[in-house]
Amino acid sequence: MEKITRTATVIAVKNGQAVLRIHCAEACQGCAARNLCGSSGGKNMEIVACLPPDTKIAVGEKVKITLDSSQGLQAVLFAYVVPLLLLVMTITLLKICGFGDFSSGISGIIILIPYYFGLFLTHRKRKPGRLPVISKKDQASGECETNE
Repeated sequence: MEKITRTATVIAVKNGQAVLRIHCAEACQGCAARNLCGSSGGKNMEIVACLPPDTKIAVGEKVKITLDSSQGLQAVLFAYVVPLLLLVMTITLLKICGFGDFSSGISGIIILIPYYFGLFLTHRKRKPGRLPVISKKDQASGECETNE
């Protein structure tokens, strides 16, 4: 499986996990929709990553993080595809039942509120071993272990 590798700076370390700052390169200079698409657009991004056992890192140190490309696809699925399907199915179902355009549209948007709230509440329970893995310099990264 293909891996995504980035270099990051350690901001904090706690309980086998580290908060990292990644500077994302500007990849959409000429894109007209760059302000609307939700990409990081060259801004710093902070993430939480797990430390392999016996890895000692200090705040301010540069580290390499590794992430499976399938995790990015999973994020796209939960953030964009499932909500789009919920929205379309809700609007279609309400239109079939005889509701107007406005009521169907508002209901479709309202149905997304509990969906995203549910994602927020369960984000820590979903596959904790799937966080990005940190390795120092060129060490091989191991499985992510969380202490929860």
